[in-house]
Amino acid sequence: MKKPLKVLLAFDFPVPPPEDGNFRRELNPEDWRCEQNIINALNELDYDVRLIGVHNSIRRLQVELRRHPPDIVFNSIESYNNVRDQEANVAGVFELLGVPYTGCRASVLHLCRNKMLTKRILSPHRIRVPNFVYLPMGSRKRSLRGLKFPVIVKPLGFEGSEGVVNKSFAETSESALERVDFLHNNLKSDALVEEFIEGREFYSGVLGNDRLTVLPLREMFFKKFPEDRAKFATFKAKWDPEFRSKWGITNCYAAALPDGVEEKIARISRTAYRALGLTGYGRLDLRLTPENEIYVLEVNPNPSLQDDDEIAYAAYELDIEYTDLIEKIVNYGLQIGSRFSQ
Repeated sequence: MKKPLKVLLAFDFPVPPPEDGNFRRELNPEDWRCEQNIINALNELDYDVRLIGVHNSIRRLQVELRRHPPDIVFNSIESYNNVRDQEANVAGVFELLGVPYTGCRASVLHLCRNKMLTKRILSPHRIRVPNFVYLPMGSRKRSLRGLKFPVIVKPLGFEGSEGVVNKSFAETSESALERVDFLHNNLKSDALVEEFIEGREFYSGVLGNDRLTVLPLREMFFKKFPEDRAKFATFKAKWDPEFRSKWGITNCYAAALPDGVEEKIARISRTAYRALGLTGYGRLDLRLTPENEIYVLEVNPNPSLQDDDEIAYAAYELDIEYTDLIEKIVNYGLQIGSRFSQ
């Protein structure tokens, strides 16, 4: 009889973990929906599942990997010691120890957090990205010369629209630089000032390593926004239920598109995914202008896998059930892991 696949689900834990290591007791469904979704799917697949919550101890993770060597780690890590830009370093531990894991390699997780570098890599591939100016902390540079206003001011290495608020939209150089100062002084982040791209906002999910599946497009709708208000994905627009309800913000399957646009977005998604070295799964945030020009805003190498989020919903449209999606992601991780263990 074939032994079940041994899977270690690794996730970030906001406080020191329980002494007895019983994470199942800690993961109440209300606060840990994504992890519970993944656990349920892994159990349905009859895998031998263990859990490890990572707070600020790599040693604890090493001990778990040594005592109970998994066939693969299902990597759901998004931070280390509550610092979100450390997720790549935890993935690096798996690589150093030769343990296969799901999703993107550590180098790709690190690269895609840097919005400036991702744009510079994509541009030579004939992928449109917004024009931008990079203003690091401590720099004396204050010029936004060459940019067309309005602009969006973003923290360089944050994800999920963290640090993006209404004041991130700036129509003058003065207001843009005020927001830059806020990011430098309050969020301790370098700043990226990029031209605002007017148009529809889409999310393009991609699955695979070599042979890629581009999932059906999802679109963010701003149904109750005033006509004269800039429509873009702030942190509240993505994550605050009351704000979304007040302004009629919904994420649904994309509305009708002009001929050829969906196919062009799929080609761009594949090209960007490969250019940045993504594996397993990922998501692109794009804009379609009134002139049907397509811009890539950001690339997320570690998007949410919650069963009611963009990747899962897009997969459902292709008749990929949630458990099947998780199985695919595990298999993609095993495939990549076998290459690096040879």
